[in-house]
Amino acid sequence: MEMHKFLKMCAAATFLATVSSPILPTVESFAAAKGSKVILLTVSEECSYCSIHQTAFKEEAAKLGLDIEVKITNFDPAEQASQVDQAIGQKPDAIVLWAADASAIVPSLRKIKNAGIPLVLTNSMPDQKYEKYWDVFTGPNDTGNGESAAKAMEQGFKERGIESGDVFVIVGQPGTPPQIQRLDGFSKTLEANKSPIKIAGSQPGNWDQTKATEAASSLFTQYGDKIKGVYAQADNMLAGVIVAAQRANIDPAKLVLVGSNCSIEGITAIEAGTQYASVLQSPIDDGQYAAKAVADVLDGKMGEKTRYLPHEVITKANVKDCYAAAGKK
Repeated sequence: MEMHKFLKMCAAATFLATVSSPILPTVESFAAAKGSKVILLTVSEECSYCSIHQTAFKEEAAKLGLDIEVKITNFDPAEQASQVDQAIGQKPDAIVLWAADASAIVPSLRKIKNAGIPLVLTNSMPDQKYEKYWDVFTGPNDTGNGESAAKAMEQGFKERGIESGDVFVIVGQPGTPPQIQRLDGFSKTLEANKSPIKIAGSQPGNWDQTKATEAASSLFTQYGDKIKGVYAQADNMLAGVIVAAQRANIDPAKLVLVGSNCSIEGITAIEAGTQYASVLQSPIDDGQYAAKAVADVLDGKMGEKTRYLPHEVITKANVKDCYAAAGKK
C-alpha cells in the first residue's frame, strides 16, 4: 500500500473514532481527503452551465484541500473514453465524471470500477441499472426536471386560458442523460395527466443558443400557428426560441415558453414577460455537491448514494429564487 493512502486511512480512522467518542476533541471533517489527487472529467467549457459547474467544483474542492486536475471533452464520447483510460493510468485517489453519453460511458465505468478507483458521477446519470459501477451520483433529477417543466407548461396554459394545443421541444445534445431523461419526464407527465397539450415535434439545440434558434425556426415554419408553447431543455436554448419566434413574426409573450436551469437568459426573459417559466437547477450547487461528495468518499463517510438538486418551478412570482444560481444579486 502506498504510504500516502495508508496515512489517509489512518486519518479516516481517527475521524471515526473522534465522532463516536464525545470526550475527544473534534477533528476536521475531511481530514482524509486533504491532499488527495482527484481528476475531474467534464464535458465542455463552451456551455455557460458547464463552465460555472467546473468553477464551482474547483473552488469547493480547493476549500476541502483536494488536488484537482481537469480533463475536458466537447461532448465527444470517444475522446472521453480515451481520457478515462489516461486518468486510470495516472492512478488518482478518485475520479469525478460528467458523462458525455449515457450509453457510451458504460464500458469506461466498468474500467474505473475494476481499477479500484472511487468514482463520483456528476450532473448526468446513466441508466441506474449500472449504479454498482459508481460510489455516488450528485446532480439534477433530470426526469424530475422534465416533470416540473410539464407541470409548468400545464400551469401556463391554464393561466393563459388556453384549453388545448400543440407544443414542440428543443432538446439538448442527443444521447446525453439530461436530454433523454428530461424529455422522458416531460412527455410521460403530460401523458399521465391526460393533458390536452400534445408534443408536435422536437429537434436538438445541443445546449447552444444559435443551434436552438435554427431548430426552432424550422419547427415554427413546419407547424406555424398550431404551436401554443415550447419547452426548451435549457434557458439559453429558449433564448434562441424567442429569437426564432420574433423572426417568424410570432409574439413570444403569447406562447407558453418553459425552459430550465435558471440561467441569466431565463431570468431576464421571465422578468421581461417573454418566458413563462424555468426549472431551478443551480450549476454552482451542482459543482459544489460533486466536490463535497468526492471528499466524503475519500474520507470514508457513508452517505446517500444519489444526491439530487431541487427542481422547483420558477415563474415571475418567484424568479428571485433563481438569482443565486445565475450569480445575480
